[in-house]
Amino acid sequence: MANHIHMNQLSVHFPVNNGVVKAVDQVDLTMHEGEITGIIGESGCGKSVLGMALMGLLPRYAKTDGEIWFQEENLMRISKKKMRNIRGRGIGLIPQNPADSLNPVRKIKTQLLESIRLAKITPKDAKHKLETLLVNFGFDKAQVPRIQNAYPYELSGGMQQRVVSAMGIASNPQWILADEPSKGLDWALRTQLYASLELVRKSTSGMIIITHDLILAETLCDSVAVMYSGEIIEKGKNILKKPRHPYTQGLLNSLPSNGMKSMAGIAPSPQEQLVGCKFAKRCPHRMERCLNEHPVAFGNAIEMVRCFLYD
Repeated sequence: MANHIHMNQLSVHFPVNNGVVKAVDQVDLTMHEGEITGIIGESGCGKSVLGMALMGLLPRYAKTDGEIWFQEENLMRISKKKMRNIRGRGIGLIPQNPADSLNPVRKIKTQLLESIRLAKITPKDAKHKLETLLVNFGFDKAQVPRIQNAYPYELSGGMQQRVVSAMGIASNPQWILADEPSKGLDWALRTQLYASLELVRKSTSGMIIITHDLILAETLCDSVAVMYSGEIIEKGKNILKKPRHPYTQGLLNSLPSNGMKSMAGIAPSPQEQLVGCKFAKRCPHRMERCLNEHPVAFGNAIEMVRCFLYD
């Protein structure tokens, strides 16, 4: 399927003392080449675990099922060596929280060159690419020598964000996964981030943005998938303008521009075994069947909603 990324019935469970945490529950999702796909939802909904599964970074104790297809390979079944080759060159990562992602005792130059060398270019070309990347991500040419030789703590939060964005594309990956890239950033730094991600977009075949930042998703994403309690409950190209699922509507109503109306209740525990819709106890449109039947996905591969209102 061209250079798409396709998840088929993907599940990730974590065994705990008194049961199992269903972090990702039978997810079907295709990320299309040439697009930015956003995966949104509240903290704890499973979206970052989904990203870890894609990158082959799940802890050993995770129990997985299903498939992730990329370049005619099922990433859930390939060797660790093959996965290391895909990670960085096939799919690059822009991790959440740049301050935690950068090594505090190594210079920026050293860390960037490590990523650049994955592209297997000469030392001379690597040095030139390092300088070009920093300029492309908003550093003045006169600043580049100082930035290269700086340690992470000597850079502002916005500068660190631009550095990790540059590291994400340094090895010329075909795809980029950006995990909560705007987390902890103020409005000024978010504006810089949006510009950085637009640059990333031009350098790759496709991008996946995992975020709870609805403004970021609306600004940059071509299509959006909404996660709730481990499931994809809605996906499509226009759902942030015309949401159908009551949960998506609630998320959008919580924005300051829409009056900051909070949703009632809290998400169920990942260990809770529910028969019906996972959102039913919080839903203003709840019907009897919502508590007793689990809704299937209504729609098609592009536009889908998991809600009995659309049966």
